[in-house]
Amino acid sequence: MSGATPAPKVRSRSDVLTTGVAALVLFPGFAFSFVLSWLVGTSRSDELLLAASVSLTLTNVVGNAIEANSVAEMGRLIGRGTPPGRQVLRSYSRRIFLFALATCVAVGLPLTVVYAFRRTDPYQFAALAGVMLLMALVGGVSSAFSGLNIAHGRVALPISLQSLRTVVPIVLVLAWPTAPLFVYAAGFVLGELVRLTVLYRTSRRLPSSEEAETLPTRGLVWQSASALTAQSGPVTDRIFLARSPVGSLSSYEMADKLFFAAAQVVNLGLVVRRLSRWARLPSYEPAAGRAMFRKDFGILFAVNVAVGLVGSGVCLLASTFDFLPSPWLQGLRWGAILFLSMPFSLCISCGGRMLIIARRQRLLVWFAATFAVLNALADWLFFVLYGPIGIPIATALVRLVSAILYLIVVTRLLPQIIGSDLPPADKEETEAATAYVDAESVSGDRA
Repeated sequence: MSGATPAPKVRSRSDVLTTGVAALVLFPGFAFSFVLSWLVGTSRSDELLLAASVSLTLTNVVGNAIEANSVAEMGRLIGRGTPPGRQVLRSYSRRIFLFALATCVAVGLPLTVVYAFRRTDPYQFAALAGVMLLMALVGGVSSAFSGLNIAHGRVALPISLQSLRTVVPIVLVLAWPTAPLFVYAAGFVLGELVRLTVLYRTSRRLPSSEEAETLPTRGLVWQSASALTAQSGPVTDRIFLARSPVGSLSSYEMADKLFFAAAQVVNLGLVVRRLSRWARLPSYEPAAGRAMFRKDFGILFAVNVAVGLVGSGVCLLASTFDFLPSPWLQGLRWGAILFLSMPFSLCISCGGRMLIIARRQRLLVWFAATFAVLNALADWLFFVLYGPIGIPIATALVRLVSAILYLIVVTRLLPQIIGSDLPPADKEETEAATAYVDAESVSGDRA
């Protein structure tokens, strides 16, 4: 086995840079729906956004699973000093493409059919959604090469390129507001193709080795199933709020978007930067690995606590502005509750990453199913006790319980992960060293 490759150091200046990049990257996606409805009209924007939601759901679920798996498995090989070569990447990309294709057929097509039945022209909508599904298909392969760059410690480029998914459609909307909706749908696909091209060309300049082993993909099904199961939580929240006074759903969506934006900035800016180091934990010496992970997690936890407290305080302050609409004021108060769960969300995210590195993806499904049931029960209880505001309270408390369970499991798994790829210690050398230390101790006692 080749010598282990040292993990890249994470500097605070780089943290600030990637956090700024992450904030900028999220803006086009946030602004797209507003720009679209403003320039092309509400009816046409509803049609496109609903078609895009099918592809974006697959991109967020499957794409994130592929990227996480790629970072973990490629980082493990890089830690051994055998980064994946072209042949290994070619085989891995082919399997990723087939997995993305199967997911589009198994999940994307049924969703498209369900949504199409409710449209005035179901065939046109199905064709539009079909074009959008190409983005998820290409995005699966893009996520593999994004994971490769992240595993090598090159984080800024993969993060910044995520904006291409919506930058290209925004440009098309601004340049041609009366264009057929298929033009904008093709813009999503074009943006993803450009992203794939840049990531692929960048990956050809990364270090490689012909000694690398085949990259496993068997955990992708469990990761995707876990992510899909986790989507039931927000669905359950909306079911309860649908029976609440007018404006409750709008308040929930506002609070959720505020929390999600802050969590994504922290995740892309700080957590992703450290994934290449964590993926190499199997090649770390136990003491060094524990120290590194303890330091990284301590920094991330402190940042999330600070962001959560500041975000909660800002939301509470803004909720005192009487000139804002009533749903906004309620949404800001709910956002203040959700922001307090930022540290718990970090524990869940990092815990999931460590389970992937440990190749224990099946546990992710059990966690997701357990938390989905727990969320439904908590929603019912706190909705009965406190009304609509009980939903964000229940969400925060479920995140707290989830974080505790993840910490317990990861704490037990961590010693098995760190140093698991190191060659076993020589028995004779270990016995000789132990005998020497014992002899020195005896002689010291006599002196």
